Amino acid sequence: MKKPFHIVILGAETPVGKAVTEQAQAQEISFHAIHTTDWDLTDLNKLQVKLNELEPQFVVNCIFLGVGGVTVNIASVLSQCCSALNIALVQLSSNHVFANQDGEIFSENDEPEPQTEKGQQVLAVERAIRSSLEKHILLRIGWLFSSQGEDEVSKLLDLAQNNTSLALSDSKFLCPTSACDIAAVLLAVVHQCRYAKLWGTYHYCSAEITTLYKFAEVVVAEARQYEDLKVESISADASSEMNSLFSESSPKLVTKKILYTFGIKPKPWRQALSRILKKRYRNK
Repeated sequence: MKKPFHIVILGAETPVGKAVTEQAQAQEISFHAIHTTDWDLTDLNKLQVKLNELEPQFVVNCIFLGVGGVTVNIASVLSQCCSALNIALVQLSSNHVFANQDGEIFSENDEPEPQTEKGQQVLAVERAIRSSLEKHILLRIGWLFSSQGEDEVSKLLDLAQNNTSLALSDSKFLCPTSACDIAAVLLAVVHQCRYAKLWGTYHYCSAEITTLYKFAEVVVAEARQYEDLKVESISADASSEMNSLFSESSPKLVTKKILYTFGIKPKPWRQALSRILKKRYRNK
């Protein structure tokens, strides 16, 4: 008798993990949502017992790689457990593997040579997963925003609430991508990988490249629908100290592979931003 389809969501309290949990519930997917601190991900035997009890076909790990997240040790333990139990691992990764490298835009075929500590740690974790587990998906994403947590949108709102003017870079390019869109991609990948061996590394980001300055303009315009902001003007200034509050590097990603393999098209970020800001203010 064929076992019912079931997934385990790790990092269910993270922005992407919460979105995956909500969408899995809406799609009536059988799942267990596990918070980052619920399990000891460094203990091979205990983790194997937990996964063996739940019998998932997929583990969707929404805990970010690198500093403060998934370490090489955790990745190795998780991959070994999944391999022993014939479970596929879908792991959220990031474009930090290309941080500070020369290049306008990166595909999955480009060799990562990160020049930052975070990028080096992310790459090390990716390699640990690949070396231990055949049935894996690594999804690299870029600039994440969501309806919760202290992300880039939160920083922009805080600046707009406490300053009469904002000076932000119009040369810092980025592809802001919403947690809900990433969650939809992760679940779409899981569904298709049930029936085909499509393992490997993929890129996903929003369809529209913008700058920090232009993104801030849209955030402020949307937020004004819900509150009176102190900010009166936003100017383009690459030398402003405000830029240091945001990610230093946001390498742009080619998304053709995920389109050709899974039929997943990048979505525009503006509609998602509008929905997410509405949700943020409603939750307040």
